[in-house]
Amino acid sequence: MVEADDARNARRAAQEALRERSGESERWSLGVLRPLTPMAPGTSRYRITFALWESHEDQYVRRDVHELEVWATDAASARRIAQQEVQEVPGYKPPWRIRQVVRTDRPPRATRSGRRARRGAA
Repeated sequence: MVEADDARNARRAAQEALRERSGESERWSLGVLRPLTPMAPGTSRYRITFALWESHEDQYVRRDVHELEVWATDAASARRIAQQEVQEVPGYKPPWRIRQVVRTDRPPRATRSGRRARRGAA
């Protein structure tokens, strides 16, 4: 486990620990860094939607079956973390596939005047 003030420093510390542990061996690699604290600096919340494709007569129909929310440094990390976590969900089936990864804590976008738009404002 690596502790750091933010995601960038955590990655740096993990890479240093990897170098120390692996020596000259190329068999070691750095896996997905997973924030243990929600809202840790450098992380964002992502909602991942899993879907299942089912056969109906002469076509396949997509059906959303599960949603997860995870904290991660980017969408690719969120996808990998969710793929690991979903396997612990009761009723999980291996054919479930990730359909969508959406960052959910994005701050409001600035308006043309440079001020932030208020939520719910027209």
